[in-house]
Amino acid sequence: MLVEGMLLDARRAVFLPGSRTLVVADLHLGYAWAKRVRGALLPVSAPDDTTARLMELQRDHGAKRIVVLGDVIHEAVALPVLEGLLREFCERLSIASEIVFCLGNHDRKLDRLMKGWKLPIACHRELELDSCCLLHGDTESLAAADGMAFRLDSPTRCLIGHEHPCIALDDGVSSRVRCPAFLFADDLLVLPAFSTWAAGCEVGRQPFLGPLARAARFHNAVACVGPRLLRLPLR
Repeated sequence: MLVEGMLLDARRAVFLPGSRTLVVADLHLGYAWAKRVRGALLPVSAPDDTTARLMELQRDHGAKRIVVLGDVIHEAVALPVLEGLLREFCERLSIASEIVFCLGNHDRKLDRLMKGWKLPIACHRELELDSCCLLHGDTESLAAADGMAFRLDSPTRCLIGHEHPCIALDDGVSSRVRCPAFLFADDLLVLPAFSTWAAGCEVGRQPFLGPLARAARFHNAVACVGPRLLRLPLR
């Protein structure tokens, strides 16, 4: 789905054709292992398919850059399995694309871990690209804090993650399903979590976590319904 110069992909990604940049959010790599370290014995038998899913998107869009909008990992724990996941992610995807991490609240100490593991990925708090400000969304934008306004008459829009938005769809009788969703305000786009582990924040029923989403007036959602996108008005 093409929306104002951006291509929305039902596989929970945004593609910026101008710079051939693929944008995703909230990978939460190593989620099950981080939980097990804390005593929650989540199953780890299923392989993490994050890298494979991103490689498919990378190939289909011909992406020259991949930007992850924070929460790359679930927790910075020095586990060999997490190192393996990050190393596979970096080595396989960097063959065709530059990789950039915009660090989120779950990524504390990630930069230090990657340096220890000699993984040369650029890490930033936010990135300006194609008239967009890309960041995680757990804090205010640095650009906005410096007085840069994100107005309706400006082409600049913030792209964030952090919120894991989802929309509940039902038949009015007995069937109900929660679908990951993109959320649109005049100057803000919230991406769904790319992780299949991440629980969704149901729009209209649960509060937003970050200051950007809390301040926004969302007018449309675009739900990821299998391989299709469904636009839904929110006002």
